[in-house]
Amino acid sequence: MAAPYVYGCGVVSSLPRAGPFSLVSLISRPGNRGKTTTLHIHGDAVTGAPAKPPSQSPSQGGSAKNTAVRGFRRIQLATGGMLLLSSVVGVYLLATDASLWLLAVSHAVGLVIIVVMDFVLGIYSLASSKSVYLPSIAAGVLGFVLQAGDVLTAPQYNMTIPYFARYLFGLGAFDLLLALQAGVVVAGVLGRPHARYLSRRKSRSQRVDYTRRGFIRAAAGLAGLVGLGVLVGSVKLPAPASGTKTTTTGSVQGSVANVKDLQVGTPVYFEYPSGYPNALIKNSDGSLTALSILCTHVCCECSFDAPSSTFYCPCHGSRFDSTGRVVRGPAATDLPAIQLSVDGAGNVFPTGVSNPGPCQV
Repeated sequence: MAAPYVYGCGVVSSLPRAGPFSLVSLISRPGNRGKTTTLHIHGDAVTGAPAKPPSQSPSQGGSAKNTAVRGFRRIQLATGGMLLLSSVVGVYLLATDASLWLLAVSHAVGLVIIVVMDFVLGIYSLASSKSVYLPSIAAGVLGFVLQAGDVLTAPQYNMTIPYFARYLFGLGAFDLLLALQAGVVVAGVLGRPHARYLSRRKSRSQRVDYTRRGFIRAAAGLAGLVGLGVLVGSVKLPAPASGTKTTTTGSVQGSVANVKDLQVGTPVYFEYPSGYPNALIKNSDGSLTALSILCTHVCCECSFDAPSSTFYCPCHGSRFDSTGRVVRGPAATDLPAIQLSVDGAGNVFPTGVSNPGPCQV
């Protein structure tokens, strides 16, 4: 019989050195009565080390991997679908809203780049390319911030921010575009558990980039691309010469024109205040009318259509008669009138603005 084997606070008596055993007796030392000592027995050894948890079976590991792969695939399908639909909505806005090209070229160029990015990322997402997971989320964040941030550029186009916000958020296509960009971000967040699991895979084909650095790198690259496009779109090109639009000033400082130089039905264009285009018209009865020619819909500059004697907005098709009243929408407010005074020599001076519209800021 072997000598007793002493372990911690207990003694195992008469354990054989080798071979299986059927009885282990634990004798507590004095002063430790009532306490329990757990012995881990492995074949012929008695150790005090904690037992290792049962290892995951191959079937359980495969099940977890398959669940992550399937879940991530569903997220990619949803993301790809929303990105492609977002690109379609962007194309619709570019094709139907002429104010983007006439009033805000840099915004139009930025939207073109966003449309292309969404289309490419959408295709790759539907093709289950794991490398576009973080770039897709970055594109969604960037698109949402840039589109919503358009509201803050209202003063650049002679509009108030509240008025421009009502206009933008009143466009169904614009709202849908924002919702789709937000949906891409939400889908990416919902896919985090699957992406986190797959990011630890040893196989490069199954691994997903799920790092903060990867997201920042993707966001910076896409933002730089959009910024470059906006910068190019901001370059001012010389305005084409127009045969019907002439600007004259009177011989006296501050005057717009002299009555004797005006022709019936032929507008003379001037700025009042500085930066705000207006038109002065001599009517058939000899009276004078001066109007702001910034359309009261989205502040695009109107042109005078001589055959119909109306002011036409090239952005959305609004028309105003020679007195400034709305003839056709979508504009709902008449053109602001410019107050005039005529001195004894016939010089015409602007003195104020009646019924200022949303473009007089």
